[in-house]
Amino acid sequence: MMKKIGLLGLTLAIGLSFAFQARADDKKVIAIGEAKTINCGGNRYFRDQRAAAVASNLRSRIAATRVFTVVSRTVMGKILQEHKMVMVGLADSATVKELGQLLQADYLLGLEVTCMDTITFNVNLWDVETGATSFTKVYEMKDGKKVSRAVKDIAKVIKDFGKSGRWPGGPGKSETMMMIDSKAFHDSAEYIIRQIRHQVPKFQAKVEEVNAYSDTITLKVSYGARKAWPGLKLKVERDGEEIGWMYLKEKPKGKRSVKAGTTGEISAFEEGDVASCVDWEPVIAIGHIDDEDLDNEDLVDMFREEMNKEFEQADGVAPAEGKKIDRILQRMGTKTKKKDLAKLHKAGVDLLIVGRFSGETGKRRVDFDVLNTVDGKRVIKIKRDGIGL
Repeated sequence: MMKKIGLLGLTLAIGLSFAFQARADDKKVIAIGEAKTINCGGNRYFRDQRAAAVASNLRSRIAATRVFTVVSRTVMGKILQEHKMVMVGLADSATVKELGQLLQADYLLGLEVTCMDTITFNVNLWDVETGATSFTKVYEMKDGKKVSRAVKDIAKVIKDFGKSGRWPGGPGKSETMMMIDSKAFHDSAEYIIRQIRHQVPKFQAKVEEVNAYSDTITLKVSYGARKAWPGLKLKVERDGEEIGWMYLKEKPKGKRSVKAGTTGEISAFEEGDVASCVDWEPVIAIGHIDDEDLDNEDLVDMFREEMNKEFEQADGVAPAEGKKIDRILQRMGTKTKKKDLAKLHKAGVDLLIVGRFSGETGKRRVDFDVLNTVDGKRVIKIKRDGIGL
């Protein structure tokens, strides 16, 4: 009768592919048992049979790091069979030591897969000498598409542990991404872009006066400009040809005149020129975003990266780019000061997004303010509930 070794959270153990060998190279040795899954038989994303493929993939990846000597699955199987044992788990420290000594291993590695509302990988590394766990790590995935990402991250973590002897604290970006449907980033970014494009006023105006002494242009605005804000840019044309761009210095009031300025040569404009913001694509920077409930800085960083990618591809908006802008945003930190906004405006940034995430994973709420860099006032409010971040 085979003797079973209980596994206390170490159950989907992961075998690796190096042959069992002497320690001439002084590398630490890892032995990994067989795979086991819990409640995965009927899961459409992760069947029981998939555990073997995961184990095979992880064997190859960890072996390729060349940090540890890995007991091969074949050699380990022969040793366990000879001693009438099955490595389905590790019941206590005494069992860890017994099994580790048989396999001449320094560490025993295992991973348990549980299939419920999410797919959970529970990774454990046991130190044979002490009989204690060196580290435990949990990965949660919304579906099986993120399994390969988990395998890559486990292999990297094992490699880093082998080199430094330290276990990294806190979730990394790879783990954060596992619980996030990539479509959630795309959908959220699209929603924000739509809100910005929808709320940017579309109107025309005519140049009434050009005052080179005060560096000010007076515009006669048309109907529909009431919601415009200082800093909003207008393309100026004469006889169908583009002359240049100008920006509003103040908020228009109905069809009254409004003051505008330009970053170019004011002498290029003259009375009768037509100005329109229809073709304006605001340059947008993303400032401080607070994750109120989860304090997940990795999520915020990834959101910022994904938003900038969407800004690059979308019509009607453009991402703020450049080392100078990055330095200004870093110096701003959690506070939005007018002097920093003025620097952003001078660097070509029109709008700044700030705000917060709240709520639990997969059901987040975004509450963002879009600020005008000319005077720091909120020009657009964006709220959305139930996003899958």
